[in-house]
Amino acid sequence: MANREKSIELLNKGVAKEIETVLQYLYFQFHFEDKGYTHLAKLFKNVAIKEMTHIDMLSDRILFLKGDVIMKPETNIVYLDKKDGELDFDIRKILKIASDLENRTVDLYNDYASQCGAAGDATSKRLFEKLVEIEEEHEDTFDIEGDNYDRFGDTYLALQTIQRVQNNDEDGHEDIGMD
Repeated sequence: MANREKSIELLNKGVAKEIETVLQYLYFQFHFEDKGYTHLAKLFKNVAIKEMTHIDMLSDRILFLKGDVIMKPETNIVYLDKKDGELDFDIRKILKIASDLENRTVDLYNDYASQCGAAGDATSKRLFEKLVEIEEEHEDTFDIEGDNYDRFGDTYLALQTIQRVQNNDEDGHEDIGMD
């Protein structure tokens, strides 16, 4: 292969981006779960798990190319702001952060695919192209949730809270078998 080192570098940048995304989405998932917004909590958890599979795919390719997997997030995660000592739980802002994160990842992976192709690594190019498709789906999902929140506002959240209570025991908590 023409330039393994370039591909390994780009694949590791992808790993870093995916780790950042996993951490960000788990952070949001914890807060949605704490607020009782089960639908959004599950959404962020499921997308985080899918992002973990991307780390696995990228890592497999790095190891095939005889590189080492660098397990370090690209940047720090975005934490919720505080207002008057309380977390500012702005749902629309959270969904926008997630959508923008996916959009930036799509742009990066398109660039990485081009660079891998130029370096003569068609397999890594195809991997990044496949990841672009998946990340676009995630972006669309977060955009749809944001649109739903814009359309229905607090009613949208109230319905999630009602669903949580109906699907769990009488105190609204999932039975985890710790009786």
